[in-house]
Parts: sequence; C-alpha cells; structure tokens
Amino acid sequence: MTHSLHRRGSEESLQQDYVFLCTPAKGVNNKGAFQKLIRILDILMEVGPSNIGFYGHGSLMSGVSIEEVKKNLHDTSRLRCCFDDKEKLEQVLRRVKSEDLGLSITVSGLISELNSVARELSLKPHTINISCGCFGKVERLPPTKTMEISTMCGHGMISYSLVEGIITRLREGTIGLDEATRQLGEPCTCGIFNPSRAHDILQDIIHNGLQAVT
Repeated sequence: MTHSLHRRGSEESLQQDYVFLCTPAKGVNNKGAFQKLIRILDILMEVGPSNIGFYGHGSLMSGVSIEEVKKNLHDTSRLRCCFDDKEKLEQVLRRVKSEDLGLSITVSGLISELNSVARELSLKPHTINISCGCFGKVERLPPTKTMEISTMCGHGMISYSLVEGIITRLREGTIGLDEATRQLGEPCTCGIFNPSRAHDILQDIIHNGLQAVT
C-alpha cells in the first residue's frame, strides 16, 4: 500500500511495525461487504491492534470508539490499522484466510518479515511494492528522527514542525511521553500511525540523548 510504503527507521525498529488494510473493490465485490468488514473488524480487535482508524471519522488516537467505526461502515469502506508485533499480524491473516471472506488484504512492513509470514500461512502475494528510498538533494530532508515519526502517517498529516515541537517540549519537561505520543498520532485519521513505535523513538531521543537532527 503506497501510503504506508516509505516508513523510515532501523531494521530493529521496523520489526515492530506492520500495517493492515482491507478494501472491498467497488463494482466487483463490495455488494454486501459491510457484514464482512464488521467480521474482520471484530477479528482485528480480538487480536489487538496498536491503532485503527476510519477515514473521515478519526482513529483510536483521536478518541474514536470501535462502536463509532462500526456504525459508519458501509459496503465500500476500508479498514486500516497497524500492529507492533508480527505474531499479531500473522494471527489476523490466519483467521481472515480461514474464514475466506473474499476481500482484498494488503499488508506493509519489512519484506523479509512479511515473506516469512506468507510462507508460514501458504499465502502467495498478488503484488509486491518496494520503497527504493529517497534520491536527490536529501540534505534538504527533515532530520532523521523527525522523519521516522512523521512517515508513519503516509498521508502527510503529521507535520515535521509538530514532531520537532513535541521533541522540544519533551526536552523541556513540559509534556510526558504518553501525551506526546497521543498528540502526534491524533492527526493521522486513517489509523496507521504506530503509537508503540513512536513512544520508543521518543524515548530514545530523550533518554539516550539523541539529537533531533542527525
């Protein structure tokens, strides 16, 4: 899924970051998809995502409840969420596969990790997209740690200035890690911002003396 394709970070950090998207195809298999989406949402919540969102209404980070999400689902809705554990993603895919609901599923993460999940579940990916990184005047890009957080919202809703402002407040001691993470995740309405990973990145910056600019 292209809007989750360019997440930045070390291999160790990205091993705790997986995105899941379920999409009915309008005019192909969306008729009656509402009930299937409800079932997949139930599976997601039983396993336990780090975040989940519904475009136009918000995410768990902005205070949207699962009841609100269910109330607003329709036959062409999309489900978007993220996990901080590969095993959880594997559980969801195993259960969705076993129920054979017939909706397209897209996942994002390290290709080595996703390939191992696919092999374990005997899944053959239909399409694979791979990010080749950034080229050109990369020195004009924002600081590395800023980008590790901001790229977790592929729609660009978490601005670089917001990230750097939150880092400054953390260093000043005027905001705590949990509240900082919540404020960073709130603008990402589609729900693929990973609060667990963001919390760890912020903790590294503060506790290990890492600079916002690298």
